[in-house]
Amino acid sequence: MLEISRLSKVYESPGRSVEAIRSITLSVGAGELVCVVGPSGCGKTTLLRTVAGLLPVSGGEVRIAGEPVNGPPPRMAVVFQEYGRSLFPWMTVRQNVELPLKEKKVPAPRRRELVDGSLESVGLTDAADAHPWQLSGGMQQRVAIARAVAYEPQVLLMDEPFAAVDAQTRADLEDLILGLWRDLGVTTLFVTHDIDEAVYLGQRVIVLSSSPTVVMEDLKIDLPPERDQLTTRSLPRFGELRGHIYSQIQAARRGR
Repeated sequence: MLEISRLSKVYESPGRSVEAIRSITLSVGAGELVCVVGPSGCGKTTLLRTVAGLLPVSGGEVRIAGEPVNGPPPRMAVVFQEYGRSLFPWMTVRQNVELPLKEKKVPAPRRRELVDGSLESVGLTDAADAHPWQLSGGMQQRVAIARAVAYEPQVLLMDEPFAAVDAQTRADLEDLILGLWRDLGVTTLFVTHDIDEAVYLGQRVIVLSSSPTVVMEDLKIDLPPERDQLTTRSLPRFGELRGHIYSQIQAARRGR
């Protein structure tokens, strides 16, 4: 579903050139959930924004279902870390979720159906007429997730979506994403700086090097498919995978 081939990104400015991504090649199968981790500042967000068509690539290409990405693809949704900036405070929750569907010219009856379904899926049916500023941070991020779900994407990109919430809310949102992914089967690329989160959520974890970025490892997460916060994180294999990824990232920081 998602193919990234020899992707590179160089930021050019007068008298200065910064190579953020040197060469990244990876693929995500239809219905797969793949997490991306790496050292701070390694280019994880740059990678996601180029995949989303929000930044032009310097070399290589991105394809969605075989079609090249030259701008934001019509069947892709993105959930950003800064949920407060992605929601319009003067609109209700329902209006925020509905807005991309209006832009896509989805008929009103179908819009209502999609919005109602997505709000129910994230547990926000009772908050449909509230405004984002009346909600907690975790609930605001649920609104952003509901908006992405309502859009019926083929591919869902998530850029450290839980970095700004507390630990308990984060755990709840992780389980929400797992539940939605199982129910919807949407192809998901999930960028995070949290190694535990990557191991808990992912079927695979892509480990990136320090900038200029390349793929250090594409690691299969061989944990049971049914996961929960207590049992899964207590498994010896969970600790082994976490330790292996941590050592890889430390090596990347040392430039090895």
